Amino acid sequence: MHSKQELKQDLLQLGVREGDCLLVHSSFKSLGGVEGGAEGFFDVLLSLLGQEGTLVMPTLSYETVFLEEPVRFFQNSTPSCVGYLTEFFRTAVPGVSRSLHASHSCAVTGKFSQYLIANHEMDTTPVGKNSPFTKLPSLAGKILMLGCNPDHNTSMHGIEETIDTQPFIDYSKAIPYYLVDDAGTEICRVSYKHNFYRECGYYEQRYGRILDCLGYDGLRTAKVLDAKCHLIDSAVLWKTGHDILSKDPYMFVDWIPYESK
Repeated sequence: MHSKQELKQDLLQLGVREGDCLLVHSSFKSLGGVEGGAEGFFDVLLSLLGQEGTLVMPTLSYETVFLEEPVRFFQNSTPSCVGYLTEFFRTAVPGVSRSLHASHSCAVTGKFSQYLIANHEMDTTPVGKNSPFTKLPSLAGKILMLGCNPDHNTSMHGIEETIDTQPFIDYSKAIPYYLVDDAGTEICRVSYKHNFYRECGYYEQRYGRILDCLGYDGLRTAKVLDAKCHLIDSAVLWKTGHDILSKDPYMFVDWIPYESK
């Protein structure tokens, strides 16, 4: 069990600062135990970010929403499918707001909360122009991969969407879905979803490769408690990713053929 003070010192050493706009992908188990559990973790992180800071946690729901038939996303009750900390943040931390999106919502608290979640319901792709992921660079935001696989960096989907030859969204089929906000108001939207599968195989995401391209200004790596963590400058990530994918849209995936029977 690690103390809160240890957690604070490790986050500072990694480069998290007061006033940061911070998006966190997380594996709580990888930390090795924190004094106070999830509540203690957020006590430390929110105190460190301070009143001028903003904390963003993905609350993706692609496992339960965004199926092949019309589906409903409930802003206040559809669970996150991307880890314990994200669901704790969404349900148990005071003052948290959640964006309206069927598969790629985010929960946010802090100074820029309303800007980040505004108009997310208007997007017709997983990580479109109104997504908190996409808005993060405009706030000089940082991305913390907290003990989790860097291949799980959702911002990379948004970067893929910035290139004209985007190969991983299925634009052949628009899917209707329903969004129900905290007040119970229901709206219908039409959107498209990811498709990495082909008739003879599939593309496996290798987004972690971009870490080698970010340079000193774009990336810091260190341990936070027991977890290997990466702190990424979101503006550097988006520019670097866009430049690379504009030349080769398949740079951050591997082709995996199906085994022949």
